[in-house]
Parts: sequence; C-alpha cells; structure tokens
Amino acid sequence: MDEQLKKLITEVCCYPDPSLERQKALNKLLMAIQQLPGIYKSGHQDYLEALNQTWEWVSRKVCGFEVRSRSDSEGVSPSFQQSLVIWINGYLKWRIKDLYTPDNKYTISLDRPIRNYEGDETTLLNILPDRQSPSITLDLLDIKIAQIQEVERQCLGDRIRQYIEQDEEGKLTASHPRKNPECHCQLLAMRLLLEQPPHKIADLARELNISNQTLYSHWKKNCLPLLREIGTNFGYEQ
Repeated sequence: MDEQLKKLITEVCCYPDPSLERQKALNKLLMAIQQLPGIYKSGHQDYLEALNQTWEWVSRKVCGFEVRSRSDSEGVSPSFQQSLVIWINGYLKWRIKDLYTPDNKYTISLDRPIRNYEGDETTLLNILPDRQSPSITLDLLDIKIAQIQEVERQCLGDRIRQYIEQDEEGKLTASHPRKNPECHCQLLAMRLLLEQPPHKIADLARELNISNQTLYSHWKKNCLPLLREIGTNFGYEQ
C-alpha cells in the first residue's frame, strides 16, 4: 500500500493544476485514501461536512505532504500510509472541533504576512533568522524572542495557546534533543511565546542545563516547523 500511495501522489503532482489529467489522478488517490484504516471518526451529525472539507484540503495540499520521522523516544518511524493518515487526521480533528463551536469565527495564521520592526514583510515563524554561525549573540536572540512575543500578543489566539498547553497528541513534548528530554517544544513554546514576560535564552538554557546554541538550534529546526504544522491544521491557506 505504501508504494501504491506514493505512486498515486506522484501521478497527481506531475500534472498541472487545474487539468483534466490531474483531476482523474486525484479521484483515484482519494478513492484509495478513503479506504485507509485509521481515518478519524465522529458521531457529530455534521461529521460528513468536516470530512468533505478535509478531502478538499487534501486535494490542494497533498503535493506538500512529507513523511515526518519520529524522535528516538517514539520508537520506530511510522510507515508512509500511517504518516499520511496522521497528517489527514491532524486537519480533520480541527474541522470536527469547529463543528462544536460554529460561532467561533477566529482564524489562526502563523504564516500570515506581517511587518517586522525594520518595515520589511515577514511572518511570525520567520522572525527568528536562520543563523548557522555559532557566534550568534544572546542579545540578538533575546531581541528576536521579544519580537516574537510582541507579534504573538497581536495575532496568536486562544485556540493555538490551548493546543500548545494541552498538547493532546504529544507532538510537542515528543520533540526534544536526544540528551535533553526536558527541553521539549511544548516547554519552549510556552516559555518563549506564551509567558509574560518571555524567558531569555540564556536563563532558559541555564535552567535546563543545555548549551545556548543547542537550545536555539532545536527551537529553530524542530519546534518552529511543528508550530507551522499546527497553523496549517487550523486551516491556514497559502
């Protein structure tokens, strides 16, 4: 099944959108996906509406699907089929939650274009620069963290805060440096994004007994992509 799914997805993505060929390939892919075990179920009377929204989302986003490897603490990595089901369920569960809060018109967007302090267009998750140099200063890191906190107060809503605090699927707590399981993404997100005032990199690294650069690298390379995925699951459209 893994090879069949890969082949179907590859076929969809090789055709231009829109095109008749892509639609035919997409129909075959959706028929296969809908038969996969593990697709989330709900007893809500409008479950089919949430499911249809999910299939529409899959049709638009499937070419961006990537298999996520699990951390060492989670054991064996999931198969391609399992990863695809997890990816689909991540979106479907939020659409079902929306059914229980029909009057909630809040829309989260971690990637919505914003203006940084220099006046340039950027996004919330790109405020931290992609620095490879080990000489990056703590002062600069703390300034950037403060900028994230400032933007978070303006556009990071209650739903994303609740997701981070509860981490029902365990994605955030499962992502951590191999030798520092206490330095997981849930803790970092709460300390660097949600708490008032935000913690400083140096203080947090000292508390967790981890180097400043290791903490920052984990935040940038692992935690921010997870937060981006959460934003997508809330319905953000690129």
